[in-house]
Amino acid sequence: MGLNTAMDIGRNALMIFQTANEVTSQNIANVNTPGYSRQKVVLESGPTSTAVKGYPLESGVRIANVERVYDGLLQQQMVSSGSTQSYDTTKSQVLQQIEPSFNETNTDGLGAAVSKFFASWQDLTTNPAGYFERQAVISRAQGLADNFHSVSQTLTNTISAQDAALAPLTNSININLQGIARLNAEIKNTDMLNGNDNGSRDQRDQLIRDLSQQMGVKFTDNRDGTTDVYVYDSVSNTNIYLVQGTVSGSLTTGGTPPASTVTINDPAGTVLLSVDPKATTPLYSAPDGGQLWGTLQLRDKIIPGYLTQIDTLAESISTSVNALHSAGFSPTGATGQDFFATWAGTGAAANFKLDLGLTSSTIAASSSDQLPGDNSNALKIAKLANGQTTPAATPTATFSSFYSSFVSSFGMDVQSSKAIVAQDDAYMKQLTALRDSNSGVSLDEELTNLLKYQRSYQASAKVITTVSDMLDITLAMIR
Repeated sequence: MGLNTAMDIGRNALMIFQTANEVTSQNIANVNTPGYSRQKVVLESGPTSTAVKGYPLESGVRIANVERVYDGLLQQQMVSSGSTQSYDTTKSQVLQQIEPSFNETNTDGLGAAVSKFFASWQDLTTNPAGYFERQAVISRAQGLADNFHSVSQTLTNTISAQDAALAPLTNSININLQGIARLNAEIKNTDMLNGNDNGSRDQRDQLIRDLSQQMGVKFTDNRDGTTDVYVYDSVSNTNIYLVQGTVSGSLTTGGTPPASTVTINDPAGTVLLSVDPKATTPLYSAPDGGQLWGTLQLRDKIIPGYLTQIDTLAESISTSVNALHSAGFSPTGATGQDFFATWAGTGAAANFKLDLGLTSSTIAASSSDQLPGDNSNALKIAKLANGQTTPAATPTATFSSFYSSFVSSFGMDVQSSKAIVAQDDAYMKQLTALRDSNSGVSLDEELTNLLKYQRSYQASAKVITTVSDMLDITLAMIR
């Protein structure tokens, strides 16, 4: 090995440590960049030289790779946990929004209105002919109807709000899918030129994590540097791709609100998969579906389930009261008057109202047309409050106990959802902390690297000056 070789080693080392310093600077600059993975320079000894017979020596140092610190298993866990966390958070937030409708700590809730309505019938039994007592029954009945309408409207509006959220959500999902496909193309092209596009890989990983919060997805890394994103359809036992290589699929919404449909279109446009919570074999198993599945579940199953129970209570009260009231007699001896209006179809709470023919003078408090001052029918209606009359077809509970059980169950749902979200947040924080400790930028470590590469750069420069001095001495000897 001659002086020229030593000079080349020194000069090459200067460029190597300059590059290492640039990588370190890149890490420091991106210390606060979301999703950024720190990069490190992997150095290795240069090729062996046999210039000196019997003493093979490596020809300095070279950069084997500039790699990002990346944990694929951790990425998989964060994607899966992100879907669960987003689903649970979406559900919890919506339940907390409708919780005030069932707040029975005050005296103006639906439960209180039911009790006051039947209490007014009890008051009527003491003075069946009294105008003010009869007017109080109508007033309490109207208050009960108003409460049913309010609760029903709140739940119906919440269902409509979930439906309205689907279009912007699917648009955002499509933007992320297009972004992943675009980054796949950039990474693939760079790899074909033997380049290294770590920044684009970080951006793609971040987009996949963002996408997983919007909807449940799985992904696989390909040899050409691209990443495929897909959902698994258990019905057809196939993967339905959302991103395949450099091409993305899309989600579309259609139908008539508040029953909009969401369909997955694969990149080739040949597969249409409906995202339907009411399907016999749904695409997701609840928490793994992210915000999209949570929104659809709330719209199609969870909130309608609550509304069904409120409708059951409304129908039971209306049916039970009408059965007795229509068989009773008013002070004029008239009979056959319904107390509450009848309707066809569903929506008992929304359609709960007083019959158009009902007035204070047509209230049937008597059980006999010969005894207009009799209170026996009013007493029967008052006793409904303590009868097992709910649901109407198969009575199993009183009106109050049925509603109290519902409120208790709803309250447990709310509290359970809060606890689950807290657990999800704690687990996600733990995963994030693991990622930060593994892939995040440590300023202390980077500053140490700066000093190390600076000293190495200075030492390499010293090699060059030393070799230069040796060359000068050699030339001087020749002269």
